[in-house]
Amino acid sequence: MEFNITRLGLLLKRHFLVSGKKYAVGMAIGAGVVLVLSLANILNGGTAQISQFNQYALFTYLIGGIIVSSMAFAEINKPETGYQLMTLPASSLEKFISTWLFTSVMYSLMAFVTITIGAILLSSLGYLGMQVQGGIFNAPEMGEAFKQYFVGNIIFLAGAAAFKRNAFFKTMLFFVVTFLFFSIYTVSLAEMFDFSEIASSNSSGSWVINGSTFGSGMDDIFGSTEIAVTVMKSFLVLFFLSVGFFKFKEREL
Repeated sequence: MEFNITRLGLLLKRHFLVSGKKYAVGMAIGAGVVLVLSLANILNGGTAQISQFNQYALFTYLIGGIIVSSMAFAEINKPETGYQLMTLPASSLEKFISTWLFTSVMYSLMAFVTITIGAILLSSLGYLGMQVQGGIFNAPEMGEAFKQYFVGNIIFLAGAAAFKRNAFFKTMLFFVVTFLFFSIYTVSLAEMFDFSEIASSNSSGSWVINGSTFGSGMDDIFGSTEIAVTVMKSFLVLFFLSVGFFKFKEREL
């Protein structure tokens, strides 16, 4: 079955009809809790900071998003709903991409609207004589939060496709074990070869080991550290998207 944009749009509409209301209610509750915490400063005689509200709301957006991503394929685990997803007249790629777009782009747009409404409500209290400071929008902060969530969403979406139960905790456990493995591996190498001093040069990006400089790091290959980081993140995004798709396809079969 060839990839079809029309079917993709219909799948996105289905996601919205099935889960959109739950997403909206959850975001409203999260924004409401953060708003109440901000109002507590006013009740205590202080000043409510809209920037603080945005920070707490964006943190809630990130945590809620990875939980949502971990539950993205819960439908396929239930016999009463799994057959509906599997028998939809759409390819596995269309189903996976629609889920990815809904849990990343659509979720982020809904969160942006919710956070903005909350910030406007908080700001409007200033017209009632309450102490409120700060601007409603903080585009750089929101953009950075979205970039972080974009990567986290893909990772936990792959975990949701790979694990049938408790995908969130299993994905977290996978990263903890992986981190511990590489940490132990690095420390073992350092002990084995007696690397008593390892540091990175701020000027050239080169590695200094026991007082000796070895090359200029990633700058030699990519031209700058920023490009190297971008290439690495792009590779991770493509890798986890591929893993997530093939794991989803296995479960669908």
